[in-house]
Amino acid sequence: MFQEERLVKILDYLKQHKTMSVGEICSFFQVSRDTARRDIVRLVQEGVVVRTHGGVALPELQKELTSYQERLIDQPTSKNVIGEHAAKLIRDHETVFLDVSTTVQFVAEHIQAKQITAVTHSIDNVGILSKREDLSIYVLGGYLHTQNRLLYGPSVIDKISEIRADKAFIGATAIQPDGLYYPYEEDVRVKREMARRSDQVILVADHTKFAVKSRFKLDFDHVDIIVTDQSIPAEIQEILDNKNITLIECQTHNQREGA
Repeated sequence: MFQEERLVKILDYLKQHKTMSVGEICSFFQVSRDTARRDIVRLVQEGVVVRTHGGVALPELQKELTSYQERLIDQPTSKNVIGEHAAKLIRDHETVFLDVSTTVQFVAEHIQAKQITAVTHSIDNVGILSKREDLSIYVLGGYLHTQNRLLYGPSVIDKISEIRADKAFIGATAIQPDGLYYPYEEDVRVKREMARRSDQVILVADHTKFAVKSRFKLDFDHVDIIVTDQSIPAEIQEILDNKNITLIECQTHNQREGA
């Protein structure tokens, strides 16, 4: 069973039982504890569950589960379409920061520009870009977080501070009228430094991010462009207009068919 299928079934279980332990995930799907923990990390990163002692639970303010399930199985996915549109903003010979984010991963997959330098602390981004011989990859070193597949620690921010980039591509766990939100404080520090050291910052986020909450805030002032897949709340649109933040709205094939 693919991870996406397990995630959908975990969410189905949570809709009925509200909580699920690591042991229950292992037993239910006949997977190892490491696999269960990776599934939990993925769901936490998406903002649809919160960690509990020994498992996961539904947050008080959760995403609509059906929309999340549809997003996981849609082809092409919203994230894929967002990544494809955002990647077109990269020009030949540019230096770009690529954040740790599932949506930014799709940006990496769709990069067509030649002779760029990609700077990242994401193991997955490195894996995707390492197939290309016409670009350079600079890996921000630090401690390896095996579950989240990223490098972290003060050396990551130190290295970012020494680099000047043309563009930074970042993700978000949640988007509220007062800014972007993330589950960990270090997320905000890394993204803030990437923004400070870049000429242009592009946020890539699907529409579900506008309906959830998280803990640590990054101000909208750090963002120049937002690429998303559907119309956003009017309150946030007004804020973006006032701050001169460009919104690029791209639709999936399924959305266009239904229009």
